[in-house]
Amino acid sequence: QVVAFCRHLLRHVQGKLVVLMDNARIHKTKALRAFVEQQPRLTVEYLPPYAPELNPIERLWAYVKGSVLANFCPKDVGELKGRLNSAWQRVRYVQLPRRLTCSHSSSPT
Repeated sequence: QVVAFCRHLLRHVQGKLVVLMDNARIHKTKALRAFVEQQPRLTVEYLPPYAPELNPIERLWAYVKGSVLANFCPKDVGELKGRLNSAWQRVRYVQLPRRLTCSHSSSPT
């Protein structure tokens, strides 16, 4: 899926493309490394390990966990997925820049 996502970006973004990823195993597969080597426009950079304050998506997760999922105890995985889908639907695109703003001095909460 990561390779497919990078292919999608290359099709829709012109010029040099730098993709920032965390250190999840799925982001460091042989398939991804081989794909990146074949793409002169694509560079992949990795966040330092154990640095959630540098990962913009952590701020969004903190918002979802602190507001949408606060005091929520799902009966099963399906109910949890439903609540998460609902939460993502409610995060409006105009909120994303503010929610994803990240700096060295900010915290994920």
